[in-house]
Parts: sequence; C-alpha cells; structure tokens
Amino acid sequence: MSDRILDVNDLAVAFGGEEVVRGVSFHIDRGESLALVGESGSGKSVTALSVMQLLPYPQATHPRGSVQVDGKEVIGADEDEMLKIRGDRVGMVFQEPMTSLNPLHHIEKQIGEILFVHRAMDRDAARARALELLNLVGLQRAEERLRAYPHELSGGQRQRVMIAMALANEPDLLIADEPTTALDVTVQAQILALLDDLKRQLNMSLLLITHDLGIVRKMADRICVMTDGQLVEQGPATQIFSAPRHTYTKHLLAAEPKGEATPSDPNAPVVMRAKDVSVHFNLAKGMFARRRVLKAVDEVSVTIRAGHTLGIVGESGSGKTTLALAMLRLIKSTGGIELEGQEIQGLKSKAIRPMRERMQIVFQDPYGSLSPRLSVDQIIGAGLRVHRPELSILQRREIVAEALREVGIDPAMQDRYPHEFSGGQRQRIAIARAIVLQPNLIVLDEPTSSLDMSVQAQIVDLLRDLQRRHSIAYVFISHDLKVVRALADEIIVMKDGVIVEQGAAKEVFTTPKTPYTRALMSAAFDIEVVDA
Repeated sequence: MSDRILDVNDLAVAFGGEEVVRGVSFHIDRGESLALVGESGSGKSVTALSVMQLLPYPQATHPRGSVQVDGKEVIGADEDEMLKIRGDRVGMVFQEPMTSLNPLHHIEKQIGEILFVHRAMDRDAARARALELLNLVGLQRAEERLRAYPHELSGGQRQRVMIAMALANEPDLLIADEPTTALDVTVQAQILALLDDLKRQLNMSLLLITHDLGIVRKMADRICVMTDGQLVEQGPATQIFSAPRHTYTKHLLAAEPKGEATPSDPNAPVVMRAKDVSVHFNLAKGMFARRRVLKAVDEVSVTIRAGHTLGIVGESGSGKTTLALAMLRLIKSTGGIELEGQEIQGLKSKAIRPMRERMQIVFQDPYGSLSPRLSVDQIIGAGLRVHRPELSILQRREIVAEALREVGIDPAMQDRYPHEFSGGQRQRIAIARAIVLQPNLIVLDEPTSSLDMSVQAQIVDLLRDLQRRHSIAYVFISHDLKVVRALADEIIVMKDGVIVEQGAAKEVFTTPKTPYTRALMSAAFDIEVVDA
C-alpha cells in the first residue's frame, strides 16, 4: 500500500476550450492535511471536483494531466470505477449543506442511500449505521434527527450530517470544500475540531479548500496557494505563514480586515433609539393547539448615534437580524422605536414610507438581493424614482453615477446587469443602492460573510470611508468578530433574543464579562480572553 493517497500531476481543466486550471501538481500522503487556498475564481473547487470527476462533462475537459487516487487513474475512468472511488475511497463535504441535502428526504434516508449503494445494507443495518455516524459527528439527539428534514436543522447541524454522509464508507481521503463558510464562530470551531478529531480517529487524509487563512493555520500540515488557475506556492504551513515567497501569498496573509472603528463624537445626535423592543412569534397551529410563543427578541433597548457603528453579534437564532428588521419597521414588534426623535412604532405603512429614505439596509447575499432582470442603473435608481419623482432621467442617472463612484465602481458600468460583476462588486452595488438616498442610518446584515478575505477588507475600508464623509450611523450584524472589531464603536451580544452583554467595543473584545461572550471571542480569535 502506497503512502500517497492522492497524486495530482500537471492537471488542466478547460470549459469550452478555455483553460481555467493550468498545470496544477500536488500530492497528499496518508493521514496528512493539505489546504488548497485562494480567492473565489482561483480554481480551488474545480481542482477538487476533478478528483471526484464531478465536473459537468463533456462541457468540461482535461486537456492534459493526471489524477491518481491510491495509484488508480480517475481521469477517463468509467462510471463503475468512479462509483467505487466516490464514497468508498474519497468522500466530499460541500460548501452549502442546505443545497447539497435533498429537501424532500429525511436524514435517515439520505445516509441510508449511500449505505445501500456501497455496502448493500438492509434497512435495519443502515439505520443502525446512520445512528452510529450521527453520534460520531456529535449531532445532539441523534435518534430524533434521523426523521428530520434538512430545513428542520441549523446550519451547523446540517454540516455535521454532510460530514456523516461523507464518512459513511470510511474513505481514505475527505475533501472539505469551504466547510465552515457562513457558520457562527463557535460552530466553526466545533466543525474544525470535529474534522481534526475524525482525521486522527480514522487515520484519514484531508484536503481542505478555503479562503480563510485562520482555518488553515489551525488545520493544515501543508498549504498550496492558487490564483488564476495556477499553483503559485506550496510548502509546510509553518513556512508559508512565517516566510511566504510569492507576492500573492503575501497579499492573502495581509488581507484580513484590520484597524479600528472611525473615531466618533460621543455626543453626536441620536439617529435611532429602541426601547424594550420585543418580537414574539406564536408557534401554535390550529384553533385548539396549546399556545407556544417564540421570543425571538425580548425587551431589547439600544441607542445609535450619527457617525457611530453598533455591532450586533451572536450565534444564528440569537435575534440579531430580527431586532434590526424590527427597528426598520420591516416586521411587527412591540416597544418604542424613535427615528431622529420621532416615534415611528405606531405609524401605518403609508406614514412610514417617506421615512424609508433615511434608513436603508444592505443584505447578506448581494446576488440574491439584486434583481437579475434589472440593470445597475435601475437597481440603484429605484429608490430615487420612489422618493424623488421630480428628477429627470438624466438627473437620476447622474446621481446613480455619483453613488457608483463613491463605492469604487466605474459609472460607465451602470447599464450592465448583476451577473456581470464579481461578488465584491455586487456588494458595492448593494451599498450604492443604500447610500444613493443619503440615509442617516444603514443596517448591514452580514455584508461580508460570503466574500474573500481581501474583498472583506476592501468593503470594510469602503464602509469606514463612507462613514467618515457622510457621518452615517451603521448597525452592523455579523458572526465574523474580526470584521466587527474593525468597524464597531459599541457592541451588543445577543443570545436567545436578549442582550447578554453590551458596551464599548474595546472593552467587550478585551475584557468580556459573560461566559457566552468569552466563548465567542475565544472561538473567533483562537486566544484565551481575560476574565473580568
């Protein structure tokens, strides 16, 4: 048996005759962790999918190169041979478990299908093995979860199920493609610890694909750095981090959002004040069902001043986004909400509408929040058509062009459509849509979570610059505490719909007072935080 489980040599991948991966060579030994690092579009996932032969063939081709799994060539292998390799020899955890799991089948059936195909197990044996796997990956109340559907699980739970499915046949190599993207910091830490523990238990090799160098630092023995379809540097993790040779590697290492919030006036006028805001949902179904109430937000009070950034942090389901939507009057709530001294809680939607231009929102996924059928000019100008109907088409286009200049997009591109832009450019367009009406308050809901590190840093710098120039108040919602640290003046930490800690950002980050906040900080920064 060879010590080398994967050998990739001079691999090329082409789509429609255009090579997107060129001359990639690396190997993975048994029990080793290799990280494939690079920004979106660098060719990481295409390379990994080549190992599994899961690219859209025949649109995709391999003009040259070799991929061997335990000495067996996979390029050109027939489907029967690939069926033995997939699952049996190589397992894969995909980036977004919600789209990778079948929404129509419960978890037991999805794991069982793998066991029927590869192990010819009967129903009882497959159920027992599925339960064993769910316990192995640390899924709480595993027996109950067997009959659950993907939408009934949290992001971290779905990722654990994906890992269980990938491990069902005890593969020699596990490929993990961005396994912690968009997960809370504490869940990220749990998933990474789980992968590391399973690797040791099963003497398994790991190919980790990520743009997050913090993850790589914790997990990888060796690193391969990719950009523009090519490997530009590879070596031991300690060497890459301590003495990177290639310019692009140095760029990646320097790309993490840095700095602190823009200095702000502590006596600046109050833009928004929320007092004892609550959002409760009735979970009872049917006329005679017993009343069950979910307290998504429960008596939360915050004050936001001009030119300040309020960071709202906490795990998924803590109430962060629900609170922000309530403050913008986008969902029903109780309690008091004032916008620049005016109580808006009791106003009807018609009365609220003229105030919308003073409070805007930027959503997490710019591709989902920008209509694919509208041009950039139409998207950004939509608010102007509603709130400034007196403007001519030429005046509106000039205001849109100025908003694009402010966010670093060439105004000549305003007649293009969202699919013609990168993820970072789309988020800049979403920010331009928010600032075009010159609002006093912008809610930013996870605006950098799906972006590469270097793009995150650019968006943070852009937000700082806009705040300095226009004294905009931000409500910044994120699970990425490194980004929050770079922007926020004040932090509120939420858990189960209530604020568990609140204070100046520097104090909360350096001397958190509650165990929950300390756990968040420890998971995010991989450090021991100081007890208050």
